[in-house]
Amino acid sequence: MRITFLPKSDGEAAACVRCWVIGFFFITLILQVWRIYSLNATYDQGLFLQEIWNGLHGRPFESTLAAELSAPVMVHGELPQLGYRHLGIHFTPLLAIWIPLVGLLGVWSLPLIQVGLLSLSGWILFLLGQEYLSPKIAGWITCSFFCTGLVIGPSLENFHDLCIVPLLVFSLLLGISRNQKLLYLLTALALPLVREDVGLLSFSIGLWMMIRRPQWRIWGLGLCIYSLVAVLLITNWVMPIFGSDLSDRMMEERFGQYLDGKQAGTLTVLKSMFSNPMFLINEIIYPPGQTFRFLLTLGLPLAFLPLISFDSWLLISIPLFVALTSQGGDALAVSLRFVLYLVPGIFAGSIFWMRNKNDLLQTKVFRRFWRMCLVIALLFAIAGNPHRSLSAIIPDSVNPWVYIPIQKQWRRGVAIHQWMNLIPPEASVAADTHLIPQLAQRRILLRFPRHYQYLDLQGNSLEVDFVVSQPRFNVDYLPAFRNEGRLAQKSINLMDDLLQNHNYGIFFSDQKTIILKRNYLSSADKLESFNQEINELKAILKESF
Repeated sequence: MRITFLPKSDGEAAACVRCWVIGFFFITLILQVWRIYSLNATYDQGLFLQEIWNGLHGRPFESTLAAELSAPVMVHGELPQLGYRHLGIHFTPLLAIWIPLVGLLGVWSLPLIQVGLLSLSGWILFLLGQEYLSPKIAGWITCSFFCTGLVIGPSLENFHDLCIVPLLVFSLLLGISRNQKLLYLLTALALPLVREDVGLLSFSIGLWMMIRRPQWRIWGLGLCIYSLVAVLLITNWVMPIFGSDLSDRMMEERFGQYLDGKQAGTLTVLKSMFSNPMFLINEIIYPPGQTFRFLLTLGLPLAFLPLISFDSWLLISIPLFVALTSQGGDALAVSLRFVLYLVPGIFAGSIFWMRNKNDLLQTKVFRRFWRMCLVIALLFAIAGNPHRSLSAIIPDSVNPWVYIPIQKQWRRGVAIHQWMNLIPPEASVAADTHLIPQLAQRRILLRFPRHYQYLDLQGNSLEVDFVVSQPRFNVDYLPAFRNEGRLAQKSINLMDDLLQNHNYGIFFSDQKTIILKRNYLSSADKLESFNQEINELKAILKESF
């Protein structure tokens, strides 16, 4: 059978979609593996790996990397605490199901999970489309799903807890469409357990059911009640058991403009929002250009049909409200994980709108326009080099020019294995951000140069056994990314201080990697190699700054 970029008949739709699912899975998996191998994966990739890996050893959700993001560290300036559980920042109990796979595949398990779940969700979307549309149009919608940066970006990002959301939502809607209540119940119950704020998405689905699915109205009301109770219970009673991060840090970061510097939970934030409706409306609209571009990007892969679909607006209503009322650059970033709150509603809502628009879908003019939008969405996604996944062929910056050749990126991956085995697996380590994923399968790991000290279970301050830094790695990006140069400078200064005042010695040193070991005496040749490397880097940094 002849298979094309888009299915041209009902008969070849399923085969075309299977090719897209398989192709998307392998391409994104290869790129994810390359990101880790070439050291382009960063902090969250290691955080989630450490968190799940700790579950193998009877310490579920524990992570010193998560502790670095906790309110005591970020707000009050304390040291990261051993034994801290990530559930205080985000309530993600479903992550525990991946513990066996992490035990089997280690660092390579998370890319497999992430791209596997998002690829499978595309197939479920195709099945959902076939409930209302011809296989050909359902195939077009699924191909659009795989071509948009709304999906490509989160697929290539550091591992995140939201990668299962599209699969659960599409499965829930498929259960409704097929009147399979068991499938509906299982997915509906699981959604708020993905992460505490996913309950807002399931509330939107319940609202849609009450308005658009009369025969499921009672079930929709039940889902709204369950979602609301779950969000309030988790955020106001469960998460505070593990820490004060939600009220001390998370709410301030996302909704601080409504709080006037006060600590708050979810109910207080909602009360503050609606007590000043004009300010709330201004926050939703402003900045109008960015908001308009964000909405256009949501509709682009489906020829802007989601923007006129009442079902899409209902399904994304609450998550979109949260995105528009939040502060910070991540809220409206179309290549980050947070957009997955909106992706299911955008695509499923378009299916529900299209089922009564067969005449429009059959016209050549519309199909050409849709194809053009789809290609533009794909080109934008690729040109954006999401999460440096394509840095082997696309420069990280054009003006000023920053490009790390593929041979150099390959050598980075080879070099790391020359010293990884020198560090015992039980040793505590502080390492540069780009080294975190490779070192995350240990109980104590910190991000250098932010931290090299931590608190043990008794609250005593301790220093890590090893410090690993690659300041030249950051210097490579200095021309276009000034923060990388500042990190390199801070790393160099802190390593100098550790050598002089904190009983650290040079355990390993070359032009790529410097490893310091606590209570270790530096040999003369290693000290000479270290000083030579540091002096060269200081000269480069001095010239740049």
